[in-house]
Amino acid sequence: MQIFFWIFGIVGILCFYEGIYLPILVSVLVMIASSGYLIWLRRRSCVGLLGVLLFFVLILPFIHVVAYIWYGFGAGETLMFWKLMFNPYMSEKVIIELTAMIGAVGSAGFIVGATLLPGKVRSPSLHEVKQTYLGFGKTLTLPVFLVWTGIAVGFTWISAPEDTIFTAVYTQSKAINANWNFSSAWMVSYCFILFALADAIFEQDIWHARWKRMIIVLAFALIVIWFQLLRGDRECIPCVFAAALMCCIWGKGLIGNVMRKIKLNGFVIFFGALLTLLVVCFVGLLRSAIVGVTNIFDLWNIINKSGFHLGDIFHGTWSAVLLTPLSVAGDYINGTLPLNWGQTYLDLAGSVIPGFLADWIGYARPIDGLHGPAWVMTYGIGGTHAFVVPFLDFRMAGVFIIVALWSFAFAVIERHALRFFTASNLALLGIVAMAAPHWLWYGEKNIMNALIGWFALSVVYRVLIARKGVVHV
Repeated sequence: MQIFFWIFGIVGILCFYEGIYLPILVSVLVMIASSGYLIWLRRRSCVGLLGVLLFFVLILPFIHVVAYIWYGFGAGETLMFWKLMFNPYMSEKVIIELTAMIGAVGSAGFIVGATLLPGKVRSPSLHEVKQTYLGFGKTLTLPVFLVWTGIAVGFTWISAPEDTIFTAVYTQSKAINANWNFSSAWMVSYCFILFALADAIFEQDIWHARWKRMIIVLAFALIVIWFQLLRGDRECIPCVFAAALMCCIWGKGLIGNVMRKIKLNGFVIFFGALLTLLVVCFVGLLRSAIVGVTNIFDLWNIINKSGFHLGDIFHGTWSAVLLTPLSVAGDYINGTLPLNWGQTYLDLAGSVIPGFLADWIGYARPIDGLHGPAWVMTYGIGGTHAFVVPFLDFRMAGVFIIVALWSFAFAVIERHALRFFTASNLALLGIVAMAAPHWLWYGEKNIMNALIGWFALSVVYRVLIARKGVVHV
């Protein structure tokens, strides 16, 4: 299978440069084969859970390509499976073939990178952590922990809309930091709270552990319910999912009997994913429609009038994200897509500095909220899928090679974090998992911000717990 994905990636690149686009069915089958093979590898502990998560977030938008297998091009059929405003690229067969081909070559590249490392991946036990973690047993004091989680809540507070969905339409409510040029405040908040969760998981004193976990639960409830869902925001969903992975998978061996009793199976995972999708759909459906609602009956009438169906859970942010691979595919076919030759990545490197600091020193970042790849899309709603910039800069070869480098890099990071399992490295896994949808659907700057945030907080955390001896980074 590894040889197959190597060969497919190379053949796909050659076909692209010869102007040959694979049939949609072939591309879909390759993406399905990639998914099945990755699950097979995960069941045998040959790839890590983080890699599986990144892959499925990466490939989810291409779920809408499947319906094109039986779509009647040129027959005037209605494109109901997009659930978005129609554009001419949606019904052009050659553009859809190239879009699907980008997804197939990118998924093959991901598999190639994820399978380069030999050996098995598994979460360490409590005994193994004690043997390898020289700072084991040293965690934040309770007052410092309380301040740390308070900072997490504070950053969410300044970045959340000021009004709830019952008092103002979502798009008309501004955040406190709207004019601060600090758009990543929400991510800083989640970095703080996931670090706090990692500290609570590593806490071995029973009394302190109970207090820390109670504080974490309260902080999550305040952030998720009051500052996010009730204000129409959904950025918290990946953070909650990342926290669940930290508790139930990566840190399960450290928490004790409570988490050891949790049995994750296919049904539990499916139900959790379904519930998450329903929450996402309902928040998106209601956040601009229930201003002034004062009772449950009015709310129920609005839901009934919305025409919501269970099949709508297959449509979401990822549906709009697919517009960007579609956009670059269509522009390439039409001969209007420039070749950047890596300039976008240089611009990303030049945009690492936070916006408020750039304003203070008078530096104009090449990529910010008003400039960047998302702004050159013919069709799009503010983000760029992770395949877009590689295609913009290096065409199909970039899609295969750059995605392979990403998956390899994060496979190395996950294995290193699990081998030297510390609170900081557990937080790293959680932060990457939290940032995955924002990175893979909205652009590379999100993962850059997440990694910078983790690095800065890991330094502060190590200073606060005053570890002695050599500690693995």
